[in-house]
Amino acid sequence: MFKTWNIQFTRMFNECERMKEACLKVYYERLVQQTAKEARRILKFLGVPWSEDVLRHQDKIGKEVKLNPIEYSTSQVKEKIYKKALTSWFGYFPDNILNDINTIAPMLRQLGYDTSARKPSYAKFAEDDFYEKWNNK
Repeated sequence: MFKTWNIQFTRMFNECERMKEACLKVYYERLVQQTAKEARRILKFLGVPWSEDVLRHQDKIGKEVKLNPIEYSTSQVKEKIYKKALTSWFGYFPDNILNDINTIAPMLRQLGYDTSARKPSYAKFAEDDFYEKWNNK
């Protein structure tokens, strides 16, 4: 799973780097911790005006917004943005995978994830200057 993810994500990341201003990198960890700031950043990039409705998307589902009932992620989109997915994977992957993660998926470290921690902290993603620090690596 990680090897396939690493191959695909590396391709996507490299394409995004090549396209520069036509691509916006978004970290899920930041989106769930700094939802309003990150949503504003995304909408600005897309040229879409800000609306507080963005923060209450779950109230619009089934009313103003229709979703495909057979789409896998539909059940998740119906939910308010939540942080539990940040830690729900803790304890899921066996030690032999986690011990070899830098070989299996080196892109994780390149993206700034702490691959040495079994339960990493995501606090840095919530820092106001996260993107400035990340872009200056």
